[in-house]
Amino acid sequence: METFIGLLGPHWYSWSIPGLYLLTALVTVLWRAPEPGWRLARAASLAALLLALLVPVSLLFGATPPAALQLAGTAGLLLVTFLGWVIVHFSAPYLAGEPCQKRFLSGVLVTLAGAALVSATDHLAVLALAWSATGLGLQRLLTLYPERPGARRAAHKHFVSGRLADVTLVVAVVLVARETGSLSLADLAGAGQPMTAGLTAAAVLLAITAMIRCALLPLHGWVLQVMEAPTPVSALLHAGVVNLGGLVLIKMAWLINQAPAAQWLLLLAGGLTTVVAAAAMIAQSNIKVRLAWSTCAQMGFMLVECALGAWHLALLHLLGHSLYKAFAFLSAGGRVARARRAGLSPALSAAPAPALIATLVLAALLVPALHGLQLLHGGWAVFALISLIALAPLLTGWGARQGGAAPRTGLAAVVVVGLGLAWHLLFGALLSPLPGGEPTTAQILWVTTLFTLLLLLQSWLRSGGHHRRLRQTLARGLYLDESINRLPGLGRPLFGKQRPGTPAWRKQEHTS
Repeated sequence: METFIGLLGPHWYSWSIPGLYLLTALVTVLWRAPEPGWRLARAASLAALLLALLVPVSLLFGATPPAALQLAGTAGLLLVTFLGWVIVHFSAPYLAGEPCQKRFLSGVLVTLAGAALVSATDHLAVLALAWSATGLGLQRLLTLYPERPGARRAAHKHFVSGRLADVTLVVAVVLVARETGSLSLADLAGAGQPMTAGLTAAAVLLAITAMIRCALLPLHGWVLQVMEAPTPVSALLHAGVVNLGGLVLIKMAWLINQAPAAQWLLLLAGGLTTVVAAAAMIAQSNIKVRLAWSTCAQMGFMLVECALGAWHLALLHLLGHSLYKAFAFLSAGGRVARARRAGLSPALSAAPAPALIATLVLAALLVPALHGLQLLHGGWAVFALISLIALAPLLTGWGARQGGAAPRTGLAAVVVVGLGLAWHLLFGALLSPLPGGEPTTAQILWVTTLFTLLLLLQSWLRSGGHHRRLRQTLARGLYLDESINRLPGLGRPLFGKQRPGTPAWRKQEHTS
């Protein structure tokens, strides 16, 4: 086994899997008919998944024990290849007969190649190029139906925000190279680089890049408007592309951990995005738009975990969210059909009991108090707080359930806590052993305050609060996207002719 792994060479997966995707994309473009392209894409996605499964084996039998960066990259690579395999197989019958099949195949394969390279590479400059290529591949997918005004608008806003993220990332890479003399992620993580003004600026720019790529407020509008794209594109976007920002921050944990300015920027932007997006999600009736708001909220929450130094929990969040969102979008057609059978009247869940809300709030407030008194270690304080936030949606729906549903909810809560505790014990010390990783009491108090506000706000919305103007404002995300649309070059393309609207019969998406 060691001889076989040695023949492959170190980091063989960083070029072989992305190269396989890119080669397949090139061949599918050259073929005229889409059917051979689909067969090749299915075979290539399966081969990429099998190659990714070899990566843990190569790390296990390697000469040195795997480092935190390798574990995070391996987890991301397995996730990307698995999602690619599922989405390619789902898309073949879904897009049958559509004229955009070849464009979809090339776009999805380029996007997967970029995401796989972001996960696998050990070089910061290559990571930046791969991250940009992922966005360009996604750009191709967002315009599969260019005759749709909504699709063009979403693609244009994504393009503008993506180029802004490219600029901030390139400047961050240049600053890191100038200050450290290296772009190797492994070397940078293990060197214990002293912080300088240049590295602090690079950390802030990297945080801004992740915020833009993860569609945090106020540059979130394109994620909501991307529903004009086919369902497989939405699944790939929400499950495998938008959360790459979290993976990049995990790879750059050595830098973020030592930059309080970057941490507070992530805490402020991520926390506020979580509150606004989670409140807006409850007020939605459209299933896919509700899922899009949910993605914004989850991305904000994941970046908050990164800011608190809970890198292992951020990785768990990334994996769990990706798998859930892929399933949710790919099964959205069935959910729509069930909603229609129910009379097109999606009801909000019942309001939670006030006693339960008070208990959760008091438990959350206890965390910063114990941390401030030095009775609760920083890592355990963050774990306790994040566990409360994760359990709140389960527990607040307990009172509304009847019969055997309440015991099942309790069992689910126990399972969630147990799995989270096991993950914390196994990977907490491995993925978060870096200097400066301890959160401050002020940071924990800020997250606690936001959690309390969100809990009370969601409880009010679920109880049927009748302040119509406030509900409408929350449902529209405080009208932040409308404000962004007024900026030059963002609301509509500066150049190019506007095409006529799409006929109603062409706007209907497939549901199977």
